[in-house]
Amino acid sequence: MSHTKRKSLLCLSILFMLLPVARVVAQEAPSPAVTAPEVLPENFESQFDERIKSVVAVELFVQNEIDRDPVGAIGVVFDAEGRIILMDNTIPSWLPPERFKDIRVRPLGQDVEGFKGRYLGQDYLSGNHFIQLEEGRDQFTPITEWGKADPKTGQFLWGIGVMSKPWHFMPYFLCSRLSAVEKLPWEMGFGVRAMTTPGAPVFDAQGRFAGWGARPSTEEKLLILDGSTQRPVGLQDLRESNAYLSVERFYEFIQRVPSSPMGDPRPWLGATGMQPLSREVAQFLGLEGQGAVVLSDIIEASPADKAGLESKDVIVKIDGEPLPKLRPDVIMPRYVDTELMRRQIGDKVTLTVIRGDEEKDIEVEMGKQPKVLKEAEREYYADLGLGIREFLLLDGVARRELRTGVGGVVADFIKPNSKASSAGVQPGDWIKEIDGTEINSFAQAKQVLSNIESDNGRSEAVFLVERNNETKVLRLKLN
Repeated sequence: MSHTKRKSLLCLSILFMLLPVARVVAQEAPSPAVTAPEVLPENFESQFDERIKSVVAVELFVQNEIDRDPVGAIGVVFDAEGRIILMDNTIPSWLPPERFKDIRVRPLGQDVEGFKGRYLGQDYLSGNHFIQLEEGRDQFTPITEWGKADPKTGQFLWGIGVMSKPWHFMPYFLCSRLSAVEKLPWEMGFGVRAMTTPGAPVFDAQGRFAGWGARPSTEEKLLILDGSTQRPVGLQDLRESNAYLSVERFYEFIQRVPSSPMGDPRPWLGATGMQPLSREVAQFLGLEGQGAVVLSDIIEASPADKAGLESKDVIVKIDGEPLPKLRPDVIMPRYVDTELMRRQIGDKVTLTVIRGDEEKDIEVEMGKQPKVLKEAEREYYADLGLGIREFLLLDGVARRELRTGVGGVVADFIKPNSKASSAGVQPGDWIKEIDGTEINSFAQAKQVLSNIESDNGRSEAVFLVERNNETKVLRLKLN
């Protein structure tokens, strides 16, 4: 699309988007927050063209055992070094970074190959990913160049929508008004309608940076089937969002670029399954005015276990500060987890808990979290069509094995129409025995499977697996 045509499309978009805003405001009662629609500056078209230089499309391939899968995301450039931040759900977090191949950073609306990028890692606190531009930095403008806005309820906001790849990620204008701000647990703003693409920025009428586009809120709709059957459904837009992360939180997150692609070591408490306190129990304990969470399980030999925390303890304070009252209640476990992850490994934190009818202060020294999925050892056996990875503490927690050193391995990848697939092995199966031999370590499993794959005289291999708490015997036909 030519530059002239894109300008015409932009002007039409602005016109048709502003008309509904004017109608809505005309129907509202006058108030200090909203008296009339803000007027965009006369040079808005050039302002729009400047702002889109802070937004990029990032493409890469995820290398699996037999082929590559494309991944795409929208992000923003935030400094002169050409570093880019991407949302937490844009790149598979469970895969080792060496599987991310051919990273390209593309400017919006241009039919170009783009620029080479390098993966910097994922921040364990926010989940956001970071990319480094290795060339073409002068083609982009850091989002921090546009200043910071402090939007209030009812204020006019606009953002950048981004079309899909066949349209060369063409940018377009979106606008809304700020409807509400909530702490979830990060400060999030919500518009009355879509105002940006997830991963793209939001601005005020003067072009100041107001926030970073998040996943849209779920719309509650009624689906009518056959003219009579009615079912409530939740819908989300894939390309446009009415929600954004506050600019202050964004500035905090861009200071957390990992020191390596694998990510930084994570602080760890070792308590799992935190639950918000029910309203009835909160009233009984006199905690209606503050937040609280209940600990479900304590992992053996974890920092929580060593400190003396117990299942069913109710956390009411962290370092003497009462937990805030957040809504909805399901946010409370994430808030507590986030506050603990703000600590460093080795830091001591005091948790005030209610146990029975007694309130206790328990000091915990934060430990280092055991291996996560992307750090797990992996191996693929092409002749069997089977990929395995080591059994992690996370796998044990999911299976109520609340301790380290649990044996076995996990089926990580199954090639379609392979020997493993024909035997019924499924991704996620916990392989506990092979040919009657108990598997106690990943190294042992590698040796056993290598022997099976290299033995041309074998006719089958027998796996004992656990799947959904059920034990199954699976036979792999080798010839």
